[in-house]
Amino acid sequence: MLLHPSLTSPYTGPPPLKAVAKMKPNEPCWCGQGMKWKKCHKGREDEEPFNVFNVEDDARKRGRKGYCSHSLEGQGCSDKIISSHTVQRAGGLAAIAEGKSRVLTVKPNLRSLMDHDGHPPPTQVGMGKASVFPGFCEAHDDTLFKAIEGDDVEFTADEALLFAYRAIAYERFTKAVQVANARIQRMMDCGQPLAMQEAIQQHFHLLEVGARRGLAETERQLGDFRIRVEGQDTAGLHYRAYRFDRVLPVVGCGGFMPEIAIDGTHLQRLGRGTAALEHLTLTITSYSGKSVAIFAWIGPQRGPSGRYLDAFDSIDSDAKADALIQIAFEQLENIFLRKSWWEELPDEQREDLTQRIQSGIGLNMRSPGYYARGEPLLFEADTVESRGG
Repeated sequence: MLLHPSLTSPYTGPPPLKAVAKMKPNEPCWCGQGMKWKKCHKGREDEEPFNVFNVEDDARKRGRKGYCSHSLEGQGCSDKIISSHTVQRAGGLAAIAEGKSRVLTVKPNLRSLMDHDGHPPPTQVGMGKASVFPGFCEAHDDTLFKAIEGDDVEFTADEALLFAYRAIAYERFTKAVQVANARIQRMMDCGQPLAMQEAIQQHFHLLEVGARRGLAETERQLGDFRIRVEGQDTAGLHYRAYRFDRVLPVVGCGGFMPEIAIDGTHLQRLGRGTAALEHLTLTITSYSGKSVAIFAWIGPQRGPSGRYLDAFDSIDSDAKADALIQIAFEQLENIFLRKSWWEELPDEQREDLTQRIQSGIGLNMRSPGYYARGEPLLFEADTVESRGG
């Protein structure tokens, strides 16, 4: 068992900001953004209050600007950047869609966050818009992922590599948007007194520093995966894959840095030390009427990700689907749900999952990462196959 260095490292976050009422005009502003005071916070309290919905509009616009994750220089790319599905439309999404090919998304908009005290319920979205991001050109999207777009998968290391690559590409894209959106978030203190400016800047400064480190870590991972995919090299890749006896009501794709295993074991601490943090990717989809879940990571077999999955493996076969759904809500935002399943859940289970959706984001502290067996189970399914490497 390998203990991650961050578990014993000191906090490495930035020092607190201290607002200054008056500075030399060309002096770097106290807020830490790198601009001159005269171009930044001079007279900020006299400016018009900022429209917070501009932050959402900016993020939406940035989210439409695509690139090919496989070749940032455009080598071998086609001219067209497409809306690439992180979960295949024909299998995973179609299996849970209802009505007019619609699913539920947990991705909130600002209005719903405000109306529901930071914990909005899922909303409907068309299947064609679910799970997409402009992260690959048409040529690479068609060729790279062909092996996992068919009627079934065999749980090979080559397949796990492709699932992980797409998940990391998605995470890199979303983190880049978050970092680019940070500057406009800092405008939310316009028209506020100095003390409130300091509080707002401190909050978003911490978020930006964390986002920049997360982006740097994810870019490192993406580069590693890109090289491996190009060379069809699975050395050092580890994965665990599970097949269930029916279609689960949840699909999703993404990556996260496992901090706490579902049995409460601490694995690594974000914002501590300078050691590289380990990523774990997860894809939940379905083939031939049965859901599959594929976890994958690059790193030591017995590091944070391996130990995270050891805890998952200790759960009974008939409850793994229950635990997987809790993990998906806790760790991923790129998940989609079957509407009828969600509406039929008991109120207390919907409340628990809704709390998990925003876990670790903003002022919502991450829960202990525990697994509590559903009573009743969130979904009854048995694990009929598992494999790893």
